[in-house]
Amino acid sequence: MSSPSLSLSSVPVSLPRLALVGGLFSLVWSSAFIAGKIGMTATGPLTLLSLRFLLAGALLVPLYVWLARGRRKAPMDRAALRAALAAGLLTNAVYLGLAYTGMQTVPAGLTAILASTSPLWTAALAALWLREPFGWRGALGLLAGFTGVVWIMGGRASAAVGAGVDSFGAALILAGTLALAASTLLNRQAVAGGLDPVGIALVQLPASGLALLPLAWWREDLAIRFDAAFYGSLAYQAAVVSIGTTLMLLWLVRHGGAARAGGFHLLNPVFATLLAMALLGEAVPSSDLAGALPIIAGLALVLRPGR
Repeated sequence: MSSPSLSLSSVPVSLPRLALVGGLFSLVWSSAFIAGKIGMTATGPLTLLSLRFLLAGALLVPLYVWLARGRRKAPMDRAALRAALAAGLLTNAVYLGLAYTGMQTVPAGLTAILASTSPLWTAALAALWLREPFGWRGALGLLAGFTGVVWIMGGRASAAVGAGVDSFGAALILAGTLALAASTLLNRQAVAGGLDPVGIALVQLPASGLALLPLAWWREDLAIRFDAAFYGSLAYQAAVVSIGTTLMLLWLVRHGGAARAGGFHLLNPVFATLLAMALLGEAVPSSDLAGALPIIAGLALVLRPGR
C-alpha cells in the first residue's frame, strides 16, 4: 500500500495564484459572519444553515449536469465518496452548527480566537495522518499568524472574559474547530480519490442540510419571518458562501495541501474586522491593523514552508 504522502501529493501551482485564491476564500468565508447575523434576525441559526445548504445543493444540480455533458463516466471511488461525505458533514453540520450555537453565548472576539486555532490543528493532523511535509518555517508561520489573531481579537474579548464566559459555549466552538480541521484532511482524500470539486460539493451540501433539518425542527420549530433580510442572507450564503468557499477550499487542498489550505483561515479575523468597518460602520483601532502584519508574514512562511 502506498504511503499517504505519495498518494495525496499536491498538484503544484504558482504561489501568487495560490495566495490569490486563498485570500478570496478567506474574504468570502469571513463575509458569512455578517450575512449570518442578518439572517438570524429572521430565523434560528440551525434553520438558516439547513436551508442554506439545501438551496446550495439545488443550485449545484444544473451546473453539475452541464459540466457532465459528453464526459465519460468514471468508476466511483467509494472510499473517496465516503471521505467527501464525512468532510461535508464535519464542516457544515458539525463545525458551523456548533459555532453558530456557541456564538449565542460567547463573545465574537473569543469566538474568533478559538476558531482561528483550526490551522494549527490542521497542520498537526496533516503531518501525523497524511505525512504532509511541513517544515519549521510553516510551523513558525502558523504561530506568527495565530499571534496576530490573538492581538486583534484579544482586546475585544478581554472585557467579556473578565465578566465570565459561558464555558459550554466555548467548548462547543472549540469542538467545532477540531471538526473543521479534520474535515480539511478528509477533503484531501476525496480530491486525491479523483472526485471533481463540483461533484464533491453536490454530495456535501445537501447531506449537511438534511442532517441539520431535524435538529432545526426540534430546537427552533423551523420558525421563519419571511422578509428581505431572510431572503437576502439565505441567497448570498447559499450561492456565494457555500458554493464558492467549498469549491475554492477543494482547489486549495488539491494544489496546496491540507495544512496550507487551512492556514488561510488565519486571515478570517482581518477580513471580518474590515468588513464590519465597511458594512456596519464599526470603529477599527490602529492596534487591529498592526495585528494584521504578523498574520500576513506568517502566511508568507506557510506558503513557502521549506522541507
